[in-house]
Amino acid sequence: MLSVANLSLTEGRTGTKNRQGFSPRNCLLAANGGSLQGIQEPRVNGLPRYQAGFANSTLVPPPLLPGTIWGSNSSGNDGWDFLGSRLHSGAKRYVPILNSPSGSVVDEGASSVGSNTGLSDSSVVKNQEKLDNLRNFICLLQGDRFVNYCLDKDGSRTLHVLLSLRDPEITCQICKNVLDMSSRGIPIFFELMLNQHGWHVFSEVIDSLNHQQLKLITYEITKDLSVFTALTLHTHGSNLIKKVIRTLTRSHLISFVTNNLCAVFLLIMTNRIGSYVISECLNHLRAEDNEALYEAAIKWCLDLAIDHEGSIAVIRVINTIQGLQRYRLLNILSENAVFLSQDPEGNYVIQKVMSLNIPLFTQKVCRLLIGHYETISLQKGGSHIVEKCLDTEWKSWIIESFLSNTNTLLHVAKDEFGNYVIQKALKVTKKSGSPLYHKLLSRLKPHLSILQSGYGRNVFNLITGGQSLKKV
Repeated sequence: MLSVANLSLTEGRTGTKNRQGFSPRNCLLAANGGSLQGIQEPRVNGLPRYQAGFANSTLVPPPLLPGTIWGSNSSGNDGWDFLGSRLHSGAKRYVPILNSPSGSVVDEGASSVGSNTGLSDSSVVKNQEKLDNLRNFICLLQGDRFVNYCLDKDGSRTLHVLLSLRDPEITCQICKNVLDMSSRGIPIFFELMLNQHGWHVFSEVIDSLNHQQLKLITYEITKDLSVFTALTLHTHGSNLIKKVIRTLTRSHLISFVTNNLCAVFLLIMTNRIGSYVISECLNHLRAEDNEALYEAAIKWCLDLAIDHEGSIAVIRVINTIQGLQRYRLLNILSENAVFLSQDPEGNYVIQKVMSLNIPLFTQKVCRLLIGHYETISLQKGGSHIVEKCLDTEWKSWIIESFLSNTNTLLHVAKDEFGNYVIQKALKVTKKSGSPLYHKLLSRLKPHLSILQSGYGRNVFNLITGGQSLKKV
């Protein structure tokens, strides 16, 4: 059973509690009482341990690193802004100042502990001390304090840099914090993934994890379908789900994600943000990993085709689906050509099927639309489908349908959208030298006076070359 308790450290690192005498319980400062004199500073193994001599206290991070590492500001020489505490009367929050001129954890602290190459023994010791201080600082961030730090702009940047050190102990502690519950009973990872600053921290967490940790994170974000769905439909959350998908490419763990996507396939595919999560799978995963998603697309294709976002998503599926599943999907869509061609959204899907130039499905669409060409030609989207049919080898079916009734032909020729269909019919038959061209002219010329005005004027000009009726 996967759990936070099973998340083990590597390289012989210890746990997060009581490292060298450090514990969050030893770093307390009263929120509503106490003073600087009430703070004792015993040292364990050469490291300071901050302790308050009163109850009901609030955790304040100690000055773990000097100002040259964390950066300096007007609040003090240690580079910390202890806002809201007894250490700074005008304070509201505490964060390390990352953009100060004198340097930051990004510029000096993290870079100096990132490599010991070419350093003297004393420098190595100092860098190890800095790294230990960074680890101890992470130990202080627990529960809501960790959440608030992640949701703060500067705090998220600090954690991003600490994770970039790729220190197993720091990574493991942050991973455990991410998988914890906040005081509001909400998974911390959920709050982070939906926040404009927190999602950057979670993104770096994903990059820092080993396989076992990644397995645990994947399990946690997919075990509750409602939570997973909310993440998938959110801008920041969906970006992180897509990153997880890219990370899990060629891993059996991807089934956790694809199974959830299949369970709420219709909801996600009809959402602009969510549909791109499924597209991420279709574009990056192996065919066998996408098989269940393609089955869901086949199942829901008609419902998706008549939805605005869904029709766009189906077209993206058509671009990637292969083999027998591709045949099944296109067959269902083409068999419902009459219905979809007259739908404001579905007509785009039929246009996509026609643009593939697959004779089997093109012929099926042209055949099924016989008897409906007049109605479809009078619609904006449908007229485009009829024009595509006129570009096929079965164009005679469409033209003969119009020639069977002169009134129908004239009605279409005078219509806002239908006139483009008749123009197309005249052009393709003339270009191919088909006798149907002269049949169309013989039906239309006696009625040129009717076509002189309105939208019929376009057909009139095509037949007469733009000349007036008297000169024809």
